[in-house]
Amino acid sequence: MRPISSILLNLVFYLWLIAFGALIGAKTLRGRSLPWLSRMQTIVLFLIILALGIQLGANDEVVQSVGVIGLSALLLTTLSMAGSLLFAFLLRRFILKLDRHVLSVRERRGEEVKEGGTDLRLTWIILSAVILGVILGLWGLPEAVIRRCAPAVSLGLDVMLFLVGLDLGLQGENFRVMLRNAGLRPLLLPLAVVAGSLSFGALTALVLPFAPRETAAVSAGMGWYSLAPSLIAPYSLKLSAVAFLANILRELLSILLIPVIARRLGYLESIAIAGATAMDTLLPVILKSTNRHATVYAFASGLICSLLVPLLVPLLVGI
Repeated sequence: MRPISSILLNLVFYLWLIAFGALIGAKTLRGRSLPWLSRMQTIVLFLIILALGIQLGANDEVVQSVGVIGLSALLLTTLSMAGSLLFAFLLRRFILKLDRHVLSVRERRGEEVKEGGTDLRLTWIILSAVILGVILGLWGLPEAVIRRCAPAVSLGLDVMLFLVGLDLGLQGENFRVMLRNAGLRPLLLPLAVVAGSLSFGALTALVLPFAPRETAAVSAGMGWYSLAPSLIAPYSLKLSAVAFLANILRELLSILLIPVIARRLGYLESIAIAGATAMDTLLPVILKSTNRHATVYAFASGLICSLLVPLLVPLLVGI
C-alpha cells in the first residue's frame, strides 16, 4: 500500500500544476485567442481514457472478477453514485438555491449561459476511447506497451491539469470573481457527496452478503480504485476485490455519464457522481461538460473527498 503521505503529495502536485498553468495563462497569455487549447484538451483526454481502457482490458483480476463479484460491485457503484447525485440535487435546489448551471439569480442576470461542451459528442468520444482501450487490452498487446500505459496516464493527467489551469488563467479576473461569488458554498458539495455515497452504499447490505459498514467502506472509496482496495485488503480480500471493481466502475461510469447529467439535470449533480476523482482524472471531463463556475465546486469537492478517503475507509472497516 502506498504511504498516505505519498498520496497527499500527489494531490499537492496536482494543485500546483493547475496553479502554474493558471499563472502562465494570466500573466503571459491573457487576452490572446487560443483556439487549439480546447482541441488539445480533447485529444489528451482521449489518450488518457484509451490508456486506462487498455490497463483494464489487460488486468486479469478485473476480467476474472467480472463474473464473480461484478453484480455486487455494479450495485454498490450504481447506488453510491445515485446517492451522491440525489444529495447534490437537494443541496443545489433547496439550500444553495442555484440553477442547474450553478448560478444564483444575481449571477445569472446579464450573463449569457452557454451550453458549450455539453453535447453528446464528448460522450461518444469517451465511450469510443474506453471500448477501444479495453479491446486492445483484451486482445493481448505486447507487455512492454501495457507497462507504459500507467506512466502514460500519469503524464497525460499532468498535461491535462496544466491545460485546465492555463484555460482558467486566461479568464483572469473572471475566475477571481467566480471564486469570490462562490464563497464557502463549494465546501458543502463534498459533504453531500460523502453523505449520499455512504448512506446509499450502506443500503446495498440489504441484498448483498456484507454488513452495512462494509458496503459503506467500499462506497467511501468514491472512485479512488488505487487506494480504497489497499486500505480494505488487510480486513478482507473478498471485500477488497469488490472495492477495486466498484471504484473502477464509478470512474468509468462517471466518465460516460458526466456530459449527459450536466446537460439533462445539472452541473453540481454531474460533479457529485465523480466523487474523489472530480479534481484529477475527471476534472477535464467536468470542465468540458460544464462551465467555469462549476469548476470551483469540482476543485473543492474532489480535493476534500480525496482527503477523506484514507480516513473514512479504515474507520468504517474498523468499526
